[in-house]
Amino acid sequence: MRNKGFTIVELLIVIVVIGILSSISVVSYNGVQANARDTARKSDVTAIAKALQLYGGRYGPMTVGSGCGSGGNGNGWFNYEYSPSSMMRCLKDKGTVTSDIIDPSGTKNCGSGDLKCYTYMKYSCTLSGQPTTYVYANLETVGHTTTDTDGTCASTIDTLYGMNFFVKFEE
Repeated sequence: MRNKGFTIVELLIVIVVIGILSSISVVSYNGVQANARDTARKSDVTAIAKALQLYGGRYGPMTVGSGCGSGGNGNGWFNYEYSPSSMMRCLKDKGTVTSDIIDPSGTKNCGSGDLKCYTYMKYSCTLSGQPTTYVYANLETVGHTTTDTDGTCASTIDTLYGMNFFVKFEE
């Protein structure tokens, strides 16, 4: 008569298989989360561009002398509280948005060379005689190159901050 039950080897095999399946599902779940954050970033950048266009139609472009962004010139980190005001606060104060639009990471600014920087930036300039604005983001699931932002108002922010996605509009 044979004893019923599992051997230690059988139990170890089951534990190893469960561990492998768990690790695969965790990796897949992390990929799904990164894709979801990137989808939110793309949507946010589009919403920021639309809010900036609305602001520009009512009050003029958010550029030099606007009192928003770095030095009050409407450029830089979108959510960072520059003096006198962040670009996000300017949009809220003027009623062009009702709630903060902030990167899913919650980051408001980053240091130079931080290619894992997840926040939004805005830069305006004149290209071919036309006032042009770009809103930038760093997507997690997209690779980085040194040419991601070439030809834009801030051509080096791909190598300085990892920005690899942008929306362009003319003011």
